Amino acid sequence: MTDGTPAAAYPRDMVGYGRNPPDPAWPDEARIAVQFVINYEEGAENTVLHGDAASESLLTEFGFALPREGERYLPVESMYEFGSRVGFWRLHRLFTERGIPITVFGVAMALERNPDAVAAMVEAGWEIASHGYRWIDHHGMPEDEEREHIRKAVEVTTAVAGTRPLGHFLGRRSENTVRLVAEEGGFVYSQDSYADELPTG
Repeated sequence: MTDGTPAAAYPRDMVGYGRNPPDPAWPDEARIAVQFVINYEEGAENTVLHGDAASESLLTEFGFALPREGERYLPVESMYEFGSRVGFWRLHRLFTERGIPITVFGVAMALERNPDAVAAMVEAGWEIASHGYRWIDHHGMPEDEEREHIRKAVEVTTAVAGTRPLGHFLGRRSENTVRLVAEEGGFVYSQDSYADELPTG
């Protein structure tokens, strides 16, 4: 390597399966698997209402908005409210009318705030996977705090949905997330890496 680091010592996998990808053995010898996902995060994002230092800034219709320190950002809050009040139901109708199965990456605090939406997910037979306890950045979060968030996400999702989440996707993960999810156990898969197209179990 040009920086003097041997390829074997580089802490990222830039090779993967290379020329020999594994056979994923999809059911009925399917050649491709498609997963439709709805991220349900509304009501769990950064806001001073949740004790956060600033407002949400990562995902807004403005793109990346500057966070407002110590105060609410009402236009951003209303964008998240649209998602749970209108957007979810629009997607629910679209997918249920066509009988298309869905995975919901549900943030536990958000699910807890809208029992009717959770009931509709359950009635439709949709998978509700864990998307963490809060829709916040976990980078730099103390390990014990993140471990508690993972535990609480499982506990709350199980309570509101009636079944334990078997999938996990945090999205705004830390350097410890994948290991802590494995330590928590009980998950069948994790999507906390964008580095492949095959599921990670």
